[in-house]
Amino acid sequence: MQQTTVITGGGSGIGQALAKRLAEHGQHVLIIGRRAEALEETQGDQANIEPCVADVSTAEGRANIVKALRGKQIQWLVHNAGILEPVGPLLAQSTDALRKAWAVNVEGPISLSAALIEQMPAGSRILHVSSGAAHTAYPGWGAYCMTKAALHMAYEILRQELDERDVAVGSLRPGVVDTPMQALIRSQTEADFPAVEQFQALKSSGSLATPEQVAAYMHNVLEKTDAGLFSAQEWDIRNGPQAYLT
Repeated sequence: MQQTTVITGGGSGIGQALAKRLAEHGQHVLIIGRRAEALEETQGDQANIEPCVADVSTAEGRANIVKALRGKQIQWLVHNAGILEPVGPLLAQSTDALRKAWAVNVEGPISLSAALIEQMPAGSRILHVSSGAAHTAYPGWGAYCMTKAALHMAYEILRQELDERDVAVGSLRPGVVDTPMQALIRSQTEADFPAVEQFQALKSSGSLATPEQVAAYMHNVLEKTDAGLFSAQEWDIRNGPQAYLT
């Protein structure tokens, strides 16, 4: 049975860089995203990358992913897809917008893991892409902070609940990375996101990590750590082994 790595949000940024890196190392990768054109750009001429157009936040989208993985074993499942919106004062956000953030950032990863767990043999791994926003309150980022905090707690629970199956669950904070989400952050008004100038300064000073650096770090964490170390605590790219960045 074919061993596959599944990456959500594979059409750009970290997900795209990780897919390309793993494919270059001979792994078969299924990339998931809502836009076919973006997935095709990631795929390029790499035969080891397989695109799957699906929205992880919907039952229909997750069913499409399960269908694409029929007959395959999942080695690694990387929950990378996430949205920043809605941005602005928390009490000004609509219920629908808050529900959308929950559906993408929390419901999607948990429900997809549930749908795929039977295809994950002993020794396989699940990785949640976390954020500093899971641990620090940023005015204007209410939805993002709350949903990332919930995803962190899901990691804490699942790493214990799946231990008996020998499926290791990890969480990783990639730091501030030069991705389309960062471009969206820098475009916000100060009224909606008071810390916007701080993020604009990080870009102008060249302080952002590249998606390729983060992809290398994630690959090394997934491949070179034993299950206990992988799951023990959330990885933070700023404080982890610097050799993992290459």
